[in-house]
Amino acid sequence: MSYFYIFLQSNLLEMPAYLLFMKMVRKDLSLVTDFILVTGINAITHPIVFFFFMNLKLTYLQNILLAESFAILTEALILKYVLKQKLLDCFFISLFANLLSWQISPMMTYGLH
Repeated sequence: MSYFYIFLQSNLLEMPAYLLFMKMVRKDLSLVTDFILVTGINAITHPIVFFFFMNLKLTYLQNILLAESFAILTEALILKYVLKQKLLDCFFISLFANLLSWQISPMMTYGLH
């Protein structure tokens, strides 16, 4: 499966959670700006997760825990910096968005078996 499809799928699954959060905390940003911000954040973290963390010589569970921890923390820090919000709020929305895509993406990619 092409990487672009996997990136797009993950980005679209995280988008609603992030967009809702951004509309709640920064009403001055346009929907296009929000969309670009979410896609940009994912463009930073997703390749590192996919190509680096998921290829470590650890168990799958260890790889995914490291990868998701990295993504959640990095995305929270970027949101805090860009949106000027509390780190804890940014952490929780990042946690929710990433867990959502982590749970649903494999089902969409590989089907329900």
